[in-house]
Amino acid sequence: MKRIITSMLAIAMILTTAVGCGTTESTSSTGTSTSDTQTTPADPSKPYAGTVLKFATTDTAAAGDENLALIAMVKEKTGIEIDFEIYPNTSATEVDKQLVSLQGGDAVDLIYGTTPELKVYYNAGVLTPINELATAANYDMETIFGENLPTYDDGLTYGLPAFNDIWVTFYNKKVFDDAGVPHPTAEDWTWEKYVETATKLTNKDKNIFGSLMLDYDMYNYMNAIQNGATHYKEDGTVNYDDPRFKESVEFFYSLGNDLKIQPDLLSYSAGVYPWNAFVSTGVADEAGVYANPQFGMFVCGGWVASMLTNTDKYPRDWECGIAPMPYPEGTDPSTFAVTGNYAIPSTSENKEAAFEALKCIAENQYTLGYGRVPAQKNITPEESLAYINSVMVPIYAETDNISAEMIQAAWFDPNRTVHSEKIVGAADTVISQIWVAETSLFGLGERGIDETMAELIKRSNNAIEEEKAYD
Repeated sequence: MKRIITSMLAIAMILTTAVGCGTTESTSSTGTSTSDTQTTPADPSKPYAGTVLKFATTDTAAAGDENLALIAMVKEKTGIEIDFEIYPNTSATEVDKQLVSLQGGDAVDLIYGTTPELKVYYNAGVLTPINELATAANYDMETIFGENLPTYDDGLTYGLPAFNDIWVTFYNKKVFDDAGVPHPTAEDWTWEKYVETATKLTNKDKNIFGSLMLDYDMYNYMNAIQNGATHYKEDGTVNYDDPRFKESVEFFYSLGNDLKIQPDLLSYSAGVYPWNAFVSTGVADEAGVYANPQFGMFVCGGWVASMLTNTDKYPRDWECGIAPMPYPEGTDPSTFAVTGNYAIPSTSENKEAAFEALKCIAENQYTLGYGRVPAQKNITPEESLAYINSVMVPIYAETDNISAEMIQAAWFDPNRTVHSEKIVGAADTVISQIWVAETSLFGLGERGIDETMAELIKRSNNAIEEEKAYD
């Protein structure tokens, strides 16, 4: 990693040729291609050159520029070729077709998933623990990735993390400037300050909301977690009788229902505001009027940044700024994140080669220039700033003039506490769905807060008991 950063400083943007791929120090050459056993490699640094791996993904992801660049990078650095194994998209109410395929024994070498998503695959017994593979390759995962490693109940590691999707505040500079409101900065950017700012920005006559949030589960509990609450008690039941969770739900829905600084849940449920509403404002007509609503601020994961540069799909005449995620007054600065990992299914027939590809992706995906924040823990603030200046700043220079200082404060602050965006624990996937189902009834005004929390607790604990019975 330090070789990468050094090369950035010396050769500017020529990243893809400046570094090897973290190749194995093992002399093993047991990886196989789809038809032949590997012989002694011509290039010792690429012991699995010519091996073909299957990467499970959807047709949408397979056609994405980032995934195409990813497999090209792996081939260049390791000689390993990757073919996509396409699976249909799965909605929240459908059976995971990729998981069913692996349970049926289909041979796949690589899959992608967040830490909670991979836990579902771990519970189903279709993931390969990579500890022995790392030992054989003399690869120190702990030093490189630390707590970002996807490790579950048995204490083993089931993948390598490629990036952290850090939550930030995106803001429309034009909305701020037109309202005469100073742009947000990292210092003292609390939820109290956020609400105060959003109130000043909101202008119903001009169809402007100061704030935008979606209907994700984490918006309901974010305030509680940032205030130090935990999802589970020591006895394994949920901790949602902690008053901080009740206060968190009330806070979130007050923004739309009471303060009216963002759309209320009824509007979301009716489909009035899509998930990409923040960047869909577009271009004003000759009278300066926008066809779609404008939003002053949008608190969400860093993945939103990937839409900023796509001006063909999202043409706009305003610039976006980035600030950290707000935090409760009186607490230490904090944010949320979800880690994106790559793992090896138990059905893989090329596990050693797959691990080589895994290392390459985990260490280098962020260098491809898609706004990814690396999950490595051994990158210093100085090295981060060098990467920001050489890679990230040029990405957003043309469309938004986002400065290195903005990016470092929002995405790379080593002193900011990072909480998991997702619930990670017993019956976590089901409990996540319960959060949305139960709290939305309160948000729609169909039920009181006390009854809402009581149902949330009861259903969540039942889900935990059902999981235990299944196990």
